[in-house]
Amino acid sequence: MIKFVLKHINRETISYLIVGGLTTLISIAVFAIATIFLGLGTTLANTLAHACGILFAYVANKVFVFRKPGWGPRVVFSEFSKFGTARALAYVLETALLLLLANVLGFPRIIMKAFITQPLVIVGNYIFSKWVVFAPDEE
Repeated sequence: MIKFVLKHINRETISYLIVGGLTTLISIAVFAIATIFLGLGTTLANTLAHACGILFAYVANKVFVFRKPGWGPRVVFSEFSKFGTARALAYVLETALLLLLANVLGFPRIIMKAFITQPLVIVGNYIFSKWVVFAPDEE
């Protein structure tokens, strides 16, 4: 296990973790503001948090993590369509898990989002982003 982890620690994975961490902080902050200060329910607050996270994460991953050139409309549409689809799937799975943990089982919403659902989302999104959205160009 340690060899596997050490083999995969590089600039890309470290920058992905930083961007993922920032995305998570943005998502949690928006979720907290939406639930605590705006009084929104779990699903609506998580939708808003997820949308803010997607916008930030697409740009940050493209620029800083995977260093993919090209900002033309076709490139951005293609990448963002795949990115958005993956993130939408992650959103559905995260929301279902969050509703189960918080609304059904009664665990604290923000704690469940921060320590259970977000880490799962980060790992899944990295795999999809690396191998589908920002996959290396075949030459």
